[in-house]
Amino acid sequence: MTMNHDYDVFCSPRQARKWVDFLCFISKIDDPKSHTAFQKHVIVSIITLSAFTAPFASSILFPSFTSLVDQFHTTDTQVALTTTVFLIGLAIAPLWWSSLSQQYGRRPILVASFLLSVVAVIVCAVSNSLPLIIVFRLIEALGCSSAQSVGAGVIADIYIPTERGTALGWFYLGTLIGPLIAPIVGGALQVWLGWRANLFFMAIFTFCTAMLTVLLLPETLVKPAAEEAPKLSFLQAVRRDALAPFSKLKFLLIPSIVLSISYVSICFASLYCFNTTLPYAYSAAPYHFSAIEIGLCYISNCLGYAIGSVVGGKLSDAKLRQYQQTHDGAVEPSVRIHTVWYGVGFVPAGLIIYGWLVEEKTFWLAPLVGAFLFGLGLMLITSTIMPFLVDVVPGAGASVVADLNLVRNLLAAVGTVVSPIAADNIGFGWWMTILAILCSLAVLFVVVVVWKDATWRKAKTGPEEAV
Repeated sequence: MTMNHDYDVFCSPRQARKWVDFLCFISKIDDPKSHTAFQKHVIVSIITLSAFTAPFASSILFPSFTSLVDQFHTTDTQVALTTTVFLIGLAIAPLWWSSLSQQYGRRPILVASFLLSVVAVIVCAVSNSLPLIIVFRLIEALGCSSAQSVGAGVIADIYIPTERGTALGWFYLGTLIGPLIAPIVGGALQVWLGWRANLFFMAIFTFCTAMLTVLLLPETLVKPAAEEAPKLSFLQAVRRDALAPFSKLKFLLIPSIVLSISYVSICFASLYCFNTTLPYAYSAAPYHFSAIEIGLCYISNCLGYAIGSVVGGKLSDAKLRQYQQTHDGAVEPSVRIHTVWYGVGFVPAGLIIYGWLVEEKTFWLAPLVGAFLFGLGLMLITSTIMPFLVDVVPGAGASVVADLNLVRNLLAAVGTVVSPIAADNIGFGWWMTILAILCSLAVLFVVVVVWKDATWRKAKTGPEEAV
C-alpha cells in the first residue's frame, strides 16, 4: 500500500516544509483554519502555556523580596526594580515580536525568543550583583514576552471569528493566572532552596516551553504568493524590522481600540497593585503567614479567573453568533463588547471587599472572597474585550494585542512601584477603594464605545493591512 505523503499522522493536508518546520508533529498546511479540532486544542494549549510564561516569570520573585534585600544589603524599592523592568520589557517587546512574526513566521520567532529568555534568566540565577540581575531580568522579559502578541495572531490564524472568543479566553487566562500561580511556586522554592532556585526553575520551565513549541506548534501564518515581499539587503531588512513596530501604534488612534485598551489596562494594573500588596498584608500581624502560605492565598483569584475564562469566552461567542443569525451572517466584532457588563461590577466590589477586610484584620479567608470576585470580574471583562481587539482590524490582531500589552504593562509597572508606598501611607482599605473608583470610572470608556459604535462603523476608514 502506498502512503499519501500529502497527509501527516493528524490527517491534515501538508504544505511544503521548510527547515524550521521539521521536528513538529503537526504539519504546516495551506489553510490553518482547517486543522482538526484536536490539533487546534493542542495549538491553543501550547500558546496558552507560552503566554503564561512571561507573567509567571514577572511574579516568581515576589516571595523572595525580603531575602534579596538581605542578600544584597539594599532597599525594598531597589529589589522591586527586578519586577518593574520586567514589566517594561513585557510592555515594549511584543510590538517588535508581532511584526517579526508576520515577516518570518510565528513558530521561529516564538522558539528563538524563548531561548534568548533562557540564557538571560540563567545569568540572573548565577549573578552576585543586583544591578546585573535587573539588566538581565529586562532581557529575560524581552524574550519570553513574544507569546503575548504572537499567540493572539496564532489563534486568529486557526479560528474563524465566531470560535475565537472561547480560544482567546483560554489564551488570556494564561496571561492572567501566571502572576497568581508564581508566588505559590516561588514561595515553596524560596523556603526549601532559596531565591536562586526560583530563577533556575524559570530557566528550566522556559526551555521546556520552547521545546514543546518545537514539537507541537506548526507554522500557522500562510501568506499567498502574491504577498511575498521583494528580497532586501541585510541592512535594509534590519532597518525595516527595527522601524516596523512604530507603524502599529497608529491603531491606538482608533477610538474604539484605545478606549477598550484603556479600560482593560486600568483593571490589569489593579491586578498588579493587588499582587504587590497581598504579601505585605498577610506577612504582618495578625496573620504572620509564611512565604508558602502567602502564595496559597492567590488560589482565590485563580478560581475566579478559571470560571470567568470559560463563561466569558462562551458569552462573547454566543453574542456574535446571535448577531450573525439576525444580520445575514455578517460579523461585527464590536457586538462582543455588549457582554462586558457581566463583569464590570465584580472588579470594584472585589477590590473594596479585599482592601477593607484586610485593613480591619478580619479572619484571613474573608478578604480572599473579595480577591475571588475581583478575579472573576477581570476575566469576564478581558475574555470579552480580547476577541474584540483581535477582530476589530482584520488581519492585524497580533499588532492590536501588542498595543494592549504596551499600555497595560506600562500601567502595571507603575502600579508595582506605587502600590506598596500607597498601602503603607493611606492603608489597604483606602488604596483599594481608590483603585475601585478608577476601575468604575473607566467603565465610561466602554459606555462610549457601545454608544458611538454605530457611528464609528459607518465612518470607519481605519487601516486594514495585515499585522
